[in-house]
Amino acid sequence: MALDVAQLRARLERGAATGEWILAWSELGMWSTPLARWCPTGLIIRQVDGAEPGRLGADGVVAFDGFTEPRPVRVEFTERDATVTSMTLVLEGLEESEPAQWAAELVGVECAQLPAGAVVNDVRMHADAERLFLDGFGPEVRLAAVSSPDSAVCGVEFTGQAGSTWHVLASPTDLGAEQLAEVRQAEGPLSSLPARLSAGTWLVLPNGSLIPVRRNRDSQTVRVGTRRDGLGRALPAKPATPRPVPVRRRTAVAVAGAEGFTVLAPVSEGRRTSGWGVGVPDSGEGVTVSYRVPPLSVSGTFAQLPASPPYRTVLGGVLLVDTGTITGSAVGAYVVPGESGMQPSVFGFGVLGADKGIGPPPFQVRGIALGLGWNSRLRLPEEVEGLADFPFLAALDDPGAIGGADGDPVEVLRTLTAGEDAWVQPAQDEAWLAAGLAFSCFDTVFGRALAAVQTGPDLAFALLGIGSAELPRGGKKKYAKAEIALEAVLKPKSGEMRLSAALTPASFVIDPNCQLRGGASLCIWYGPSEQAGDFVFSLGGYHPNYVPPAHYPVPARLGFDWDLAGSVTVSGDAYFAVTPSAVMLGGGLDVQFHSGALRAWLTAGVDALIQWKPFAFDMGLKVRVGVQARVKIVFVTVSITIEVGVSLRIFGPPTGGEATVHLWFISFTIRFGARRDSGDDLLDWDGFKDMLPPPDNLVRIHPGPGLISDGAVGGGSDEAWLVSSAGFTFTIDSAVPITELYLDDATTPAERGERVGVRPMGETDRTSTQRVTLLLEGTPVLLAEWDGTYQRTAVPKSLWGTGSPNQLPPPGEQLVHEQLTGVQLVSPAAENGATTGYISAEHLAFDPMEPGVVPLDADAEPTGPVPGRLPGGEAIGRIADTVDAPAQQAARGALADALGAAGVDLGTLDSELPGYARVSQISFTAAPLLVPAG
Repeated sequence: MALDVAQLRARLERGAATGEWILAWSELGMWSTPLARWCPTGLIIRQVDGAEPGRLGADGVVAFDGFTEPRPVRVEFTERDATVTSMTLVLEGLEESEPAQWAAELVGVECAQLPAGAVVNDVRMHADAERLFLDGFGPEVRLAAVSSPDSAVCGVEFTGQAGSTWHVLASPTDLGAEQLAEVRQAEGPLSSLPARLSAGTWLVLPNGSLIPVRRNRDSQTVRVGTRRDGLGRALPAKPATPRPVPVRRRTAVAVAGAEGFTVLAPVSEGRRTSGWGVGVPDSGEGVTVSYRVPPLSVSGTFAQLPASPPYRTVLGGVLLVDTGTITGSAVGAYVVPGESGMQPSVFGFGVLGADKGIGPPPFQVRGIALGLGWNSRLRLPEEVEGLADFPFLAALDDPGAIGGADGDPVEVLRTLTAGEDAWVQPAQDEAWLAAGLAFSCFDTVFGRALAAVQTGPDLAFALLGIGSAELPRGGKKKYAKAEIALEAVLKPKSGEMRLSAALTPASFVIDPNCQLRGGASLCIWYGPSEQAGDFVFSLGGYHPNYVPPAHYPVPARLGFDWDLAGSVTVSGDAYFAVTPSAVMLGGGLDVQFHSGALRAWLTAGVDALIQWKPFAFDMGLKVRVGVQARVKIVFVTVSITIEVGVSLRIFGPPTGGEATVHLWFISFTIRFGARRDSGDDLLDWDGFKDMLPPPDNLVRIHPGPGLISDGAVGGGSDEAWLVSSAGFTFTIDSAVPITELYLDDATTPAERGERVGVRPMGETDRTSTQRVTLLLEGTPVLLAEWDGTYQRTAVPKSLWGTGSPNQLPPPGEQLVHEQLTGVQLVSPAAENGATTGYISAEHLAFDPMEPGVVPLDADAEPTGPVPGRLPGGEAIGRIADTVDAPAQQAARGALADALGAAGVDLGTLDSELPGYARVSQISFTAAPLLVPAG
């Protein structure tokens, strides 16, 4: 419904008196639907223009979505027959140049990426009952756009630094001849447009031909987290526009650069030839490669990139692969060192995928990826929130992330390898391997995951992934979408394990304006880490009064932000965390209402911090309700605020608390129970030992290599170990830090530790003693001869440190490091004996042979000399007497000399054999059989 002029004049006059009032878009009766999406609050009029009689105009502000502060505008109204027929908004001299895409989206046109210099400083919008017009001007840009309930179109004329002029058209819907009639009236390439224009962003060539412009990966131009309403309050950020499913392109595509556009055009089907083709691009900065033997097609560009010392040459390129069923791209680089002794660095990464997926509906593979690097280092995202920007993971969803069919190869390689924080860098004696998979389950849940291994000084194993689901799938109206980023990283040499998850800004429920947020992290430090023994598990962050150590992750609060038509916002959050010292949890709810001069709010929250070694708690609850109104009294406008609130805090032990009541004119606090600063609540020994593990777990003994059985053996003790005589290892660890550790019955400790405190008892400089003994079948074993490795780890300061037990240790001081907590003992190496020991006849018994055919001739006669024994066992005695007799020593020496003269190298020989003489008496179980010699 159109606005009456008299009514508008009356409102302008009242606005001149009040100083500020809001004129909603719905009151104007103009076509402003696209504009209302970017500034839902409407016009905030601050000064009425009365310079020209009869002229309708005013100065005001508009809170554009994406700006931290409302922007000043000039508004003018046009009347006819006592009715407001149109409205004009003028934004002049913007403090910061805005991208031309932003101006296009003001009228409902989502434009693809434009050159960096395509910015506007002045914007003029004109709206009537049927259409919305926009003109934008910048140093190198002129932009014109028009939208109506049926269509929208935007034209951009951009002049690059080299003097080239580019024309771009964009429309969210298909346009016919009628919609394009006004566009064709323009001079130049626009006059040669075809009869129809498909939805999208198009580069118009001088002959009127249209080339699609590559869409940027994230077309949403909203500055996330900076949206404000008319009073400057933060509004929830809208979900980012999801990246479109990659579409295989077989046509030319325009890519925006810094100064203009680059057109990437494949060779036409008619000109293609089978086999390999190699050429040099016009720039001369690289070579092109093409291969086509249907259905396989491979094309790409290899270029030389800038190199930094100690490397002198960087060669890289991107290959595009198309088999008709699956498409993909691969990127790689070869880095030549400039110093001797260094090895070249090389890496490659490729992705193949199918739009429709491969496999049965329950689980379809939509893409696979594989990459490796030699003398190369892969930088992994440090925060789970940064996974969406990790190019190798994003490539599974959008091949353009590593130079897909619509990517600029040179820019892709520069993005991956340039800068101090490049994703891939040369690194001597390091290597990495990565493998990824994009998949879908029942066409509802979509995910992509990447496993990576990075070798070198900072050895790391990582599993990265992003999964998403939306309901309903394929419908225009979405009621829920969840997109979660997951990261698991293990660094054995650094002693760190990290598991993290976070909701991305694309997650919402019920309504796209009800955005979900939050993250979770589990970190454990062990072994070589300086933080060994520390851990943290957090869902949504920490208690407001808790300052996490610098090495702790800080996940975002779990919660939601819901913008209800711009006048009501509802936000909620929650958190839960566990550390070596405490557990904490809490949450809050915030409801804000704003309409004109009236504001109202409701805030509620609860926070709890529970220290569990020793037990202590601190819990708080608060609720506040308020309303604010601006009222004009005579010639003065005043703000009246009424707020009622109550807060409750309970702590202990000993239990106490305080309640605070807040009214708009008075506040007072009521205290009850023990006071918070009434002193430390120290425990006695009986109270403290209940905090320790059960006696069976206070000191733990773990058998290691060499254990055969730890059950009862024969008539031995149930607690005995059956171990190997070849060697045995066992470990002892204690839940109590050890000051002196003794072995056997020694009076001098084998290892000393630091004196410790007992924080819950208020004790300091205490000692603890541990003695280790070992019995072998009831006889003590001398452990002092065993190899010992003493274990030192970090223990909780809240238990074994000093200070007040009622206060948490300061940030970064939650552990007491390098405390002696155990020992690993390894038995001495076994000594091999000189003999085999006693061997019974049973051990040498023959295995019985079953009756049957044997491989012998039963009629065969014996041949050769018949073995026999000397009577009385003389053979054994003769061997013992003669094997080392002087005559035999001389004979062996003469034989050795003869062989040496013949050129035979016998090495070092023993002239005497007394050992053989000794063992010959016990080595035979029976007299040997002899045969005549010669």
